[in-house]
Amino acid sequence: MNLSELKLNYSLGDKSKINELNDDVKSILLFDLLEEMSNDKNSSLFREGVTLGVLGINQSKNKLGYDSDDEPIEVKPKNVNINSKDKLNGSGNFSDFTWKRHRKYSEDDVKMVVSGFIDGKLMFLISFKYNSTSFIDEIERILTKHLPNGDEQNRYVRSLKFNYLHFKDSETFKIEFISPIINQYKNKFTKTFFKLLEEHGDKK
Repeated sequence: MNLSELKLNYSLGDKSKINELNDDVKSILLFDLLEEMSNDKNSSLFREGVTLGVLGINQSKNKLGYDSDDEPIEVKPKNVNINSKDKLNGSGNFSDFTWKRHRKYSEDDVKMVVSGFIDGKLMFLISFKYNSTSFIDEIERILTKHLPNGDEQNRYVRSLKFNYLHFKDSETFKIEFISPIINQYKNKFTKTFFKLLEEHGDKK
């Protein structure tokens, strides 16, 4: 049985064939499934869960709202493939952003968490407050550029992007996790961002 057949049998409610599999085959299929989920380009839900798990925070089961029901927290995980040209630089993205949403995040004192994955393996995890001055400045710069007159019906900033340059100087900047094998993937990071991780990682 391969992974596609496993999914089909499960979805059709036919567990008999799954129960007949030996432990070795089950283990192989489990790892195949985890690899697929952790590298899914269409959903970051798995990577969000891993990120929150490292922090000991429960993941929200709701699609809308913050990523945890226990506190206002926004997780921005990014995954790059080892054979791609993409590199990790502490970047994140807000979709369909507005001044209203910005004000809510600010009022709720949202905690931002940025994490980086390579082929689904967690490499780093950084946290900082949304209300950090340099971060707020960048958010408002982009909002002002695209929505200079404030919010308008059916108008949004479709993709509001940021990277480590916009939060590295925050007083609340904290490296929560660095993978012990991160040096093996040094070439998958921008040089300046990797240097930042090295410098702050030594202080942990």
